[in-house]
Amino acid sequence: MEAAAQSNAFVSTLRVETASAASPVRSPRPLWQLALPWLLLIPMLYFAANGTFIPHSGSVDTAATGQAGGTDAVHKLSVAFVSILCLTLVAFRFAPVFSLAQRLKLVLAFPLLAIVSFAWSVEPQQSIVSGGILFIFTVFAIYLASRFQFHRQLDFIMLLGGVCLTLSIALALLVPSVGLTPLGWRGMFGHKQLCAATSILFLVTALHWKCLGAYQNMFRAAFILMSLLLIVTSRSRTGWALALVALFLSGALWLLQRVPQKQALLVILAALPIAAAALYALYLLSPTLLTSVGKDSTLSQRTVIWAAAWQAALQRPILGFGFAAFWKGLYGPSQAIVLIAGWGLQQAQNGFLDIWLGIGLVGLALLLLIIAQAFRNAAHCFHSALHPSYVRWCVVVIACTVLYNIGESSMGLVNLNWFLFLLAVIGLSQSASSSKPHFNFPVPNE
Repeated sequence: MEAAAQSNAFVSTLRVETASAASPVRSPRPLWQLALPWLLLIPMLYFAANGTFIPHSGSVDTAATGQAGGTDAVHKLSVAFVSILCLTLVAFRFAPVFSLAQRLKLVLAFPLLAIVSFAWSVEPQQSIVSGGILFIFTVFAIYLASRFQFHRQLDFIMLLGGVCLTLSIALALLVPSVGLTPLGWRGMFGHKQLCAATSILFLVTALHWKCLGAYQNMFRAAFILMSLLLIVTSRSRTGWALALVALFLSGALWLLQRVPQKQALLVILAALPIAAAALYALYLLSPTLLTSVGKDSTLSQRTVIWAAAWQAALQRPILGFGFAAFWKGLYGPSQAIVLIAGWGLQQAQNGFLDIWLGIGLVGLALLLLIIAQAFRNAAHCFHSALHPSYVRWCVVVIACTVLYNIGESSMGLVNLNWFLFLLAVIGLSQSASSSKPHFNFPVPNE
């Protein structure tokens, strides 16, 4: 009896110590007062601006797409500079980054497959260069996850968002040739759809960020207002719908975490037929809804582009045309789709189709496994996590990224949307791992 009591007490003490070590204890020093976050803003602003340091009046290309921007000398120098900076930062924390990377095999397999695709790519050099950039980008996301605790990650994203949102509004008001388009605001993000999607992720971060003191509350209020302003002024119908989904999902997850696990499961099961009925109703009302928001039945040619991209993907269904090798305008395999669309198309208007075109069904299956594993990790730690708001943030970010890529493309590209998706996937893996029991001492029978 005495031995059993001592063993139980020892296990309890270890668990308490483990929980204390993993708990999000706030540092008394604000993140903005540290030098490292300001250094990290350099590559992060590059990602937020869709792979450029110099926003311009034309379409801004992502570094990993290999489109026209990739041939510009300044663009090449900026890609090299950001890549070297990211690798240098990783080198200073190689051991913890390598340790975390070993648990993220699926996440790393994606850029590695992109690199290997040069072997069958229609543009081998482009695939190996763009795949290498994506690999550095992914390793940098792992670095950031290993460098900051969960609450500090949200602190850093709030710092980044404060700069991005302010700069975007300033560009729209003061440099309209860069920050505006005839169809809506785009700020520093290069496209109004990306402007809306990134602002939504910033809004979600603000809603899940635990601020301390009156000044941080004032900052969050201003942050939310700037996010909402850019979402509305982008005039992105996709962004408006996605913002409503993000807000609803954030609230629903908040409520689910506050009921017992079995009851939460019953609520989810009861909600499934309601959700199915709502989706069916939306399908029936879609012509009226699309007309009310100024869209036609083709979703601004999306359905036509999807059909053409599907036919192109079937030409090389298993391995694709090579990473970043398909969209080459009128001088590559994308020629037929560009002619059908009638404009300089550089994506399939669907992230999953673009992955299929680039690295085939193998790459698409790998992406779906990453998403499935992330949601499995979320289910594992949803009620047991010591940091529930961070888990909710991860789930909402992943869900929003998946939904956004039904009508746009950001997967596997050097932009902030994909970076936050990777950070959320990594965070759920870390949270699920920390939720597992680390000690299992046998207790003698009484």
